[in-house]
Amino acid sequence: MGIPQLLQHLEKINKPKTKVYPDVVSSTTTTTSTATATATTGGIEDVYRPAAIIDGSALAHHIFNRNLKSVAKEERVTTVLGFDYEVYQRNVIRWLERLEVGFEITNILIDGHLPAYKTATRTARIQTTVANLSRLRTLSPSVIDLTKVNWNPSPPFLIAAFSAAVRQHERFGKVVRTVAGEADAFCSAAAAIDIATSGEGRDGGEGLSVVFTGDSDLVVYPSSPKCRVTMLDTVTFEASDNANKSEKVKVTLWSPWDIEQKLNPGVSKKGSTLTQVLKLAWCIVNKDMVKVAKAMNGDIKGDGLAGVTVGREFREQYLLPDVHSSKQGGMELLISAVEGILDSRAAEVVYASPSCRGLCHPPVLKFEDSGSREVEVYLPVLLEDITKSSVWSIGRGVRKVAYQMLFGANATVVEVHRKGEAVNRSSINLGETEDSDEVESLPLLPPKEGTGDGICPLLTSIILQIAQTYISKNLAFTDNDIIALLAAVSTTSSPAQRASLPPVTATHWTWPRAHLLSQLFAGIWSFYLLHTVVDLPDVEISARLNEGILTNLQHFKEFWKIIDPARFMAIYAILPPDRRGMTKNAKKRARKRAKLMEGQDTAGLGIVNRVFERGVREGVLGVLGAVGEMRRGEEESDHERGGGGGEGESYMGMEVG
Repeated sequence: MGIPQLLQHLEKINKPKTKVYPDVVSSTTTTTSTATATATTGGIEDVYRPAAIIDGSALAHHIFNRNLKSVAKEERVTTVLGFDYEVYQRNVIRWLERLEVGFEITNILIDGHLPAYKTATRTARIQTTVANLSRLRTLSPSVIDLTKVNWNPSPPFLIAAFSAAVRQHERFGKVVRTVAGEADAFCSAAAAIDIATSGEGRDGGEGLSVVFTGDSDLVVYPSSPKCRVTMLDTVTFEASDNANKSEKVKVTLWSPWDIEQKLNPGVSKKGSTLTQVLKLAWCIVNKDMVKVAKAMNGDIKGDGLAGVTVGREFREQYLLPDVHSSKQGGMELLISAVEGILDSRAAEVVYASPSCRGLCHPPVLKFEDSGSREVEVYLPVLLEDITKSSVWSIGRGVRKVAYQMLFGANATVVEVHRKGEAVNRSSINLGETEDSDEVESLPLLPPKEGTGDGICPLLTSIILQIAQTYISKNLAFTDNDIIALLAAVSTTSSPAQRASLPPVTATHWTWPRAHLLSQLFAGIWSFYLLHTVVDLPDVEISARLNEGILTNLQHFKEFWKIIDPARFMAIYAILPPDRRGMTKNAKKRARKRAKLMEGQDTAGLGIVNRVFERGVREGVLGVLGAVGEMRRGEEESDHERGGGGGEGESYMGMEVG
C-alpha cells in the first residue's frame, strides 16, 4: 500500500541501491557475537549484519501471498478455504530465520490501532471485499470457485497466527509487539532509536538500520543518514559462495536521507524531518503533477516545493511516537501491558478503551473529552454468503460483556460489518440488558448436564446458538451440520481416525457450508475477545462470568487452532445431503451410510464412532438431543401461533448439509 507512484517518482531523484548481506568487513577486532570463523580464509572475520526492523502486519500478508504462489507444493499454503495455519506458521519462522542470516532482527511490530483518518480507507476496503463476495456469489452460485474472480481473500485470523508463531520462538519472541498505532511510525521510531543507541559503525560495518515494509510511504517518515527502507517484495535469498553453502540476503535499499539531500542540499547532517520529501508526497497524493515535475526535473532538484503547504492531518501521519529513557540508558519506545495481544482487531478494541487510548499514536482524545460515548469496532471480514444475514449475530452477547468491561455501561459500541451488499453499523447500548433474549444470552449459559461432554462448554454454547438462529427462522439445519460443527472443534480424534476421513475437494465447499463455518469463526473470535479483556491488568471482571466460564476461556488463547476446516468438511464428504427428493432405494442407501447410533466400531459406518473418540461420543449425542429439543419447542410454538409445522425452508435452493 502506501502512496501510489511514490517510489517511481523518487527513483528519478535518487535510485535505490542493491546490497547483499551478511557482509564481511576488514576489521581486525571482534566486537560482537556476529564474528565467525570462515572456511575460505581459515581465520576470524567480522560478519556485518545491519539491524532489521520489520512491519509485522505487512510481513504476515507478504508471506501468505508469496507462499500461496511460489513455494514447493508440500509447503504451499492453501486458500482461505481450509486454510492450514500450522503450515503458514512454519513458513513465517522459516522466512525470519533466513533473513536472520543477513540481518540482526531487533523489532517486529504489528498494527494494534488504526487512527481516525484511516476510517474512509478501511470502509472502502470492506466494501471492496463485499463487492468481491457478491461477484463470486453470482459467478459461483453453488460451489465456491475463487478462480472465477481471480481473488484470494486473506484467512480471518492470519495476524493472530503470525503473532503466535513469532512470540513462541526463542529469539523472535523477545522482539515482537502489537503497538498502539500503525506499525509504520513505530518502525521508523525504532530505527532511529537503534541507530542512536548502537553508535557509529555497528559491528564494524556501516551501522545501518533497515525497515522492512510493504508500504512505500515509509520513506516519508523522519530519518537519518543511517536509516534505510526496503520493500518486502524486493527481498530475495541467494546461495552463498562460501564452503558451507549458506544463504545470503539480497535487498534493495532506499535512503530517505539521500533523497532529502537531493531535494534540499542544505539539510543538516544530524537528522531530518524530510520536509521536502513530505511536500513531494503531498503533491503526489493531491495529483499536483506540475509541482512534482518541476521538483524532479528542474535544474535544482526540489525547486517548486518551497511554496507547498502540507495539510495538517497528512503531516500528522508522519510524526513519530514518543520515546523515553530506558533503564540501561539511551531511548526506547513506550511499552504497555497490552502489547502481547495476538489479534490486531482485538487490540484495536482494547486500545479504544478509556484506560488504554492514551497510549495511541497519533494521540486520541480522552473518552471524557471526545464529546461522544460512542466507539466504533471493526469486526474481522469473513467468507460469508452475502444473500444471508451477517454471521456476526453469533457471539453478540459475548462481545457485549467484553465491551461492558472495557467501556462501562454508559457507552454505545457501533460494530462495523457486512450486511447484505453494504457496510453496516449496528449499535449495542451497553446499558441495556438483553438477558430476556434467549439468543443473546445463550453463549454465557452453561449447557445442560451431559450436553457436549468432552467438548469445551463454551464451544458447545456457540454451536447451540448457531442452531437456534436456523431453527427460529425455520431454515433447514440437519444433524449433519451439528456433527460437522462438533467435528471442527473436537481435538480428541486419534491419528487413525483422522486418516480414515475422506479427502476434501473444492466441490465440497458450498456457500451454505462456508457461511456456517464463518458463523463458528465469529463465535470463537467473540470468546477470544472476551478472553483478551479478562486477561488485562486491573480490569473489573463482569459478575456474569463465573469460575467455570473464566477457566474455559483459557481454551481460546490460541483461538485460530480451535477450528479444523478439513474435519468440518469431511463430514459432508462422508454423509449424503438431505434425503428429501431421493428415490426409495437412494433413501435406503443413505440411511445405511448415515447411522448415528452405537453398535459399530470405528472401522464401520457409524459416523459418530468414526469421527469422535469414545469419551466425546456421548457428548455429541447430547448436543444432537439438545438441538432436537429446540426443534420440537419451535414446532410447538408454531402450532400455538397457528403457523402449523411443516419442513424447514431450503437455503437458497440448497440444504446447509
